[in-house]
Amino acid sequence: MSLFSAFSRALASLIAVFALLAAPSVSAATPPAQKLLPQETVLVVAVPDAGKGLAVLTNSTMGRMWRDAGIKAFRDKFEGKFNSSFVGPLERQLGLSLSDYQGLARGQITFAIVSVNQPDKPDQHYAPVFLLDAGDRAAQLATNLAAVKKKWIDAGKSLKTEKIRETDFTTLLMSPEDLSIQKLLPNLTDTNDDIPVKTSGVKEEVTFGQSGSLLVVSSSPPLIEMILARQAGGMVPGLDEEPTFQRDYGARLQGTPLYVWFNAKALLGDFIKMQAQGAPGQSLLAGAMNAEGAMSALGFTSLTSASVAYRDTPDGLNLQIYIGAPEADRRGLAKVLEMEAKDSAPPAFIPSDAVKFSRVRLDIPKSWRALDSTLSKVSPQFTQFFNYALDVAGKSKDEKYDLRSELLASLGDDLITYARSPSGTSIADLREAPEITLIGSPTPTKLASALRVAMSVMVPADKITDREFLGRKIYTAPLPFSPGGGPRTYHFAASSGYVAMTSDVDMLEEFLRSNDREKPGLDQTPGLSDAAQKAGGGFNAGIFTYNNDKEGIRALLDALRNETVSGPDLLGLLGLQSRQSKISTVEEANQFKDWCDFSLLPPTAAITKYFNYTVWAGGFNQDGFTINCFTPTVPVQQQ
Repeated sequence: MSLFSAFSRALASLIAVFALLAAPSVSAATPPAQKLLPQETVLVVAVPDAGKGLAVLTNSTMGRMWRDAGIKAFRDKFEGKFNSSFVGPLERQLGLSLSDYQGLARGQITFAIVSVNQPDKPDQHYAPVFLLDAGDRAAQLATNLAAVKKKWIDAGKSLKTEKIRETDFTTLLMSPEDLSIQKLLPNLTDTNDDIPVKTSGVKEEVTFGQSGSLLVVSSSPPLIEMILARQAGGMVPGLDEEPTFQRDYGARLQGTPLYVWFNAKALLGDFIKMQAQGAPGQSLLAGAMNAEGAMSALGFTSLTSASVAYRDTPDGLNLQIYIGAPEADRRGLAKVLEMEAKDSAPPAFIPSDAVKFSRVRLDIPKSWRALDSTLSKVSPQFTQFFNYALDVAGKSKDEKYDLRSELLASLGDDLITYARSPSGTSIADLREAPEITLIGSPTPTKLASALRVAMSVMVPADKITDREFLGRKIYTAPLPFSPGGGPRTYHFAASSGYVAMTSDVDMLEEFLRSNDREKPGLDQTPGLSDAAQKAGGGFNAGIFTYNNDKEGIRALLDALRNETVSGPDLLGLLGLQSRQSKISTVEEANQFKDWCDFSLLPPTAAITKYFNYTVWAGGFNQDGFTINCFTPTVPVQQQ
């Protein structure tokens, strides 16, 4: 894919956002996305009806909160910065006014990537396409497109016109430099950023035109021709004739206001074919991952499709993620992660004020063996090294000691993690919120002892200490690494069928005292069981997670009011970016404050009133893996 692909995705998304700000849609004669797109489509993001999409956005938690009068000062500053730094420069560079497209979408909004074969562009294996149905505003769309062409010509830029199936289309010719981030969005890029700019003399092309009420934008005229043929009822095979899409659409995508569908089998097949041909620059994964054997061993070649479906109901928001992996063909990582359909409800000892909880019913010894088998095929050297470390562990004190056997015999089928609110209101407190992991075991004391031996592979044995607490032994080990980066001291102990591990010793001691607790636990949260059922699968699918969104937002806002952070740091706090260990510079923090000034927000309670909690439930069935999200709606009278 070319640089244009990334640019077109961003532009299509931007146009879609503005187009969604539409008046209620009217019925349109334009066929839906699956009837317009060719069978070779590998990715489709579809809003079948812009009016319904707008309603979902408006009625969502974030939509209601964003319209709150108390948010106005914050909202005005953000929107002003967005317009001056993003919309204005982009409009000037592209020669169009995005506001002209506001309200144009009266039917579908679709973005897709299609596998193409273009002899004149042998390096372009895929092409993007953007579709927007203007419905009864087709005349306004035609006026806008004519204005784009005029502005382009007046600016002295190159374009060409052609007819595709008797419909006029215009191709804008742009240099790679014109599409560089530095030129498109100069106010959003740092002049010191090392962002490579393509300097080839080959022009990038974007072709657009209007067929009836349908706007079609793509880099590939042959792809446009296939879409027009489908629109006219031609015999070109369509996406709706693709068996995998047919099955997924009927099972989970039909009737949703927004869905994403991905043809994993086709894309991975193309990837393997390009690797076999030695296609330059096509490697998505490096090293051992670029061979068909490794892809097969990891189980990727057994995947069929993936999809995300969004639904909004009076009771709350539903989101479903699906990955097709038929049981008969399942292998590699899919076998490693294949959990069992067992009780995954919060045990009674989980405290009611836990802000996060997750439970996975995974047969850990079985997954271990599957992982060992998979890695031995992908990276024999790593497997040999890992097995050697297991073989020598504990031998200094007992030459007959077998750590692998000790661990496999002691590991169970239950993994639990839960977290409490941070102890303070600083960013550091938020990053270090207390969290504990429980590993199920038929013989937890034996497992704790085996884990101590395993840790001695990474740290000297004399650095691992132990002490008695309420008749149980607490081990302490200073490990050289942690999930957040850097060294960290961990504490672990066996109790009640689990080995508990955490970096917060107070939380461990609280867990060891949990059998004496008389207060109701997380399992008594009002509506939790009903929410699990509405998510799909309830407490018996194999995975269940709970997140207290209200408390999470409260802790985040309290921290943001006390300290100024940069954008990447905020993403890290939200779990969307791996920069959690980096401290913002004053310049970065001040730049972000120009966009998001949290001091302008109303009292925290005025924001958290819109939030509730979210649950996820799911697991594997014979077709693949499905996990469903449900967020109960907060009644308006409580807001």
